[in-house]
Amino acid sequence: MKIGVIGIGDIAQKAYLPILAQTKGIEVCMCTRNKKTLHDLRERYRFTYSCQQVDQLISQGIHAAFVHSSTASHEAIIDQLLDHDIHVYVDKPITYNGSSSKRLIEKAQRKGLVLMVGFNRRYAPPYQSLGEIPNPNMILMKKNRGHHAVGSRTFIFDDFIHVIDTVLHLFPYQIEETQISGKLVEDDLHSVVIQLQAIEGIAIGIMNREAGTTEERLEVMNEEETRIVENVSEVFSHQNKSIQKYPVDDWEPTLHKRGFYAIVESFLASVRKEKGTYIGYEKDLKSHLLAEKIVNRLEKKDK
Repeated sequence: MKIGVIGIGDIAQKAYLPILAQTKGIEVCMCTRNKKTLHDLRERYRFTYSCQQVDQLISQGIHAAFVHSSTASHEAIIDQLLDHDIHVYVDKPITYNGSSSKRLIEKAQRKGLVLMVGFNRRYAPPYQSLGEIPNPNMILMKKNRGHHAVGSRTFIFDDFIHVIDTVLHLFPYQIEETQISGKLVEDDLHSVVIQLQAIEGIAIGIMNREAGTTEERLEVMNEEETRIVENVSEVFSHQNKSIQKYPVDDWEPTLHKRGFYAIVESFLASVRKEKGTYIGYEKDLKSHLLAEKIVNRLEKKDK
């Protein structure tokens, strides 16, 4: 099976190319406009084909493509791939806009193609352990950075959408009310807080991009236990006054801990199945539409 990789920058080099190079049964074709990067990575991984244009990549008869180019380029590239009946895996977000993301998801559905978004935290074993907590009454996630205030749409869609998707993924209830607040100074968003209210519980997502540090913490609580994951790696269970730390395999690759191996395997498995078998569209769409709602609320377009 021929697999294209479009855009081979930082995330592709750190996460995806090492995994694809080890995956049996596929032939990888790289595509980027940077000649030197293309040459260096082709030498490193011994991939048989590389090119500088998406048209050239499509002409190779690829079955699926990983899209790691800039977010601004996603819509045109995904449209082109879907038009040629090519399955797509794209780094989050699909686009910077809820309506265009919805259009592409619906297009993939009509054509019976896979359009999977790279929400790797759904597949990260530490976070999957939090899904074992029955009947959660509160979920709290924060993902902070230092000195990175940026425009609200970029902030929410490029970064905070991971918090949105993780909270939605773990919150099993019908949302009755959504509260949104943030610190917007001129055109830059510094921080945001969302609260999702259900009859059974509350889910809260926080991001401060002026926190002076980079950290990520996720807590899931019920009447019997609070389970916590720090930086997508260490897992702690708090019950009464006791604290238990789950054992960590120091030899386990970081890409496995963060869910990259599992999400790549899931995408390739979906591609190998018959058309129309991908079931992730609804969750992917829900995260993008909530991201759009947050941007509109912060920019006072949604009152």
